[in-house]
Amino acid sequence: MKRLFILLAIFLTAGMNTQAQTLFTFGKKVATKEEFVRAFNKNPGLEPDRKKALKEYLDLYINFKLKVQAAYDAKLQEDPNYLYETENFRKQLAQNFINEEANIKALVREAFERSQKDIHLRQVFIELPASNDTTQISRKINDAYSQLRNGKSFDKVAAEYSSDPGYIELGHVTVFTLPYVFENIIYKLKPNTYSAPVRSASGYHIFYNAGERPAVGRRKAAQILFAIPPGAAASEKAMIKNKADSVYRVLLADPRKFDEMVHAYSNDAVSARDHGLMQEFGVSQYTPAFDAAVFALRKPGELTHPVETEFGYHIIQLREIIPVGRSADDPVVAAGFKTNIEKDNRLVEAKKSLVSKWMKLAKYKPAVFDEKELWAYTDSAYQGGKTNGFRKITDATVLFTFEKQKVTASDFAKYFRSVRHVPMYAAMSHSELFKEYTKAAATDYYQSHLEEFNADFRNQMNEFNEANLLFAIMDREVWSKAAIDDAGLREHYEQNKAKYRWDPSADAIIFTVPDEGTLVELQQRLSGNMQSWRAIAGGYENRVLADSNRYELSQIPVVDRTAFTADLTTAPVKNNDGSYTFSYIIRVYPGTAQRSFTEARGLVTNDYQAVLEQRWIADLKKKYPVKVNQSVFNTIK
Repeated sequence: MKRLFILLAIFLTAGMNTQAQTLFTFGKKVATKEEFVRAFNKNPGLEPDRKKALKEYLDLYINFKLKVQAAYDAKLQEDPNYLYETENFRKQLAQNFINEEANIKALVREAFERSQKDIHLRQVFIELPASNDTTQISRKINDAYSQLRNGKSFDKVAAEYSSDPGYIELGHVTVFTLPYVFENIIYKLKPNTYSAPVRSASGYHIFYNAGERPAVGRRKAAQILFAIPPGAAASEKAMIKNKADSVYRVLLADPRKFDEMVHAYSNDAVSARDHGLMQEFGVSQYTPAFDAAVFALRKPGELTHPVETEFGYHIIQLREIIPVGRSADDPVVAAGFKTNIEKDNRLVEAKKSLVSKWMKLAKYKPAVFDEKELWAYTDSAYQGGKTNGFRKITDATVLFTFEKQKVTASDFAKYFRSVRHVPMYAAMSHSELFKEYTKAAATDYYQSHLEEFNADFRNQMNEFNEANLLFAIMDREVWSKAAIDDAGLREHYEQNKAKYRWDPSADAIIFTVPDEGTLVELQQRLSGNMQSWRAIAGGYENRVLADSNRYELSQIPVVDRTAFTADLTTAPVKNNDGSYTFSYIIRVYPGTAQRSFTEARGLVTNDYQAVLEQRWIADLKKKYPVKVNQSVFNTIK
């Protein structure tokens, strides 16, 4: 009997240790040690004594949980704004978690490594015929591949087999230039080697690495385009070229005339509106001739000769060289790659590989149904016909299930209607589309139930929701209440009047400007004209900040100790962000003085909010008596 009792005690203790330990209760609600420690570790504070810091944080955390519970009692979680913000945050957070699950970090690292070199790419390309019959071109591309394997030069094979000589030269490419499936092939090629035939939507390719170079990065440039009209005669083209050459000679003599020449001659309506400035670009975004000319420029301000493309003649001026990132560990570099990857199909492909795992987690179970009748039902729904005339399939027929969801024929019909007209789905059979739908439904279910599969996601969502509720209830019970309680504010001011006094102070105007050039110019304009300071500062739009008020002398930014006097302009103080701040002193109050209620209102409001909060917490503790489990608290290290 004694042995049975000991064993039972062991099992009970083991069971208790596997469950979350209650740190404190408030009313009938429970807060666990685990959630408290997690919150503390995110907000450890500055107190070096951990035990003391834990005790201080426990008091704050108890108050936090009481306030959040008050928000739930007030049903603030049903507020439309709360629901909207929660849903938006959830979508963003779920996307981040799924991206991490798809190993976006590895994709960032891969993209960074590929970004360090540019590959000079050429190809044999045989275009798909209008009939979409691939028999002949498949044979032709394989013949070309055999010729290469037998030692024939790439140039000769490309010239003989390519559909058009203009398709052979692709210029330099880098990461994100081409679809990911091609990029993977190209970056495995060594210089002067070629790939096996590759099929694309437009035809067959054999890619050739004609050489490599360290990546040249991206460029900002401006252009003057002398457009050649379609079908222009040779004489007209010659006249346009002569005009471009003449403008080029003018610019060589005086590059400062570039803007003038843009407005006088450029036919590119988009860039001409912005002084010829083009959007930032990398290699292979334009034709090889354009690329070669621009990326040969070495210094901002340099010009290309007139470059001929299919659009006309371009005179291009280099404005800025943007080098490639040098470290994947640089947060800015990594963020740029991450943004591109999130827009690129490589992340889509990585997520597809996770679907089978998600289906298992979601407890996917296929149902038994008549496929032929389902396809007929789906076609009828797609064509706007009736769906109630089928014997074996109805709107409610279950096609498959997840743990907490049934997916019906009606659901599949909606999906079918939404994608059937999309080109990538139009040629798929019903069976193929059903497989796509199953994957899409599993992905959607996983994302919609991510809290059940990922504790970190669940915790972050809970933290966000509680923070939102805390803000809403604090605004309702403290901040807004204090702001509109004029009688309470005045009473608090009168009861604590001695607290609200001016130290030595001054009426002053404080100016903040973005740079030294603006500082010098503004001070010159203000000199002898301070009465017009508002109009002068306003002329700089948002580049100059100016505020007039009464300030305590300790609040006025100065370089060193300053003897404040009326009509004094203080020496400018350089801020950490490179901006400058200086002040103009209108009047000095050398002694201490009582602040009026109006002057003290901001300070009084802050103090009164603290009073209201203390009263409110006291009421909450009466409603939800707090009991701390000291023995559990003592186990927190």
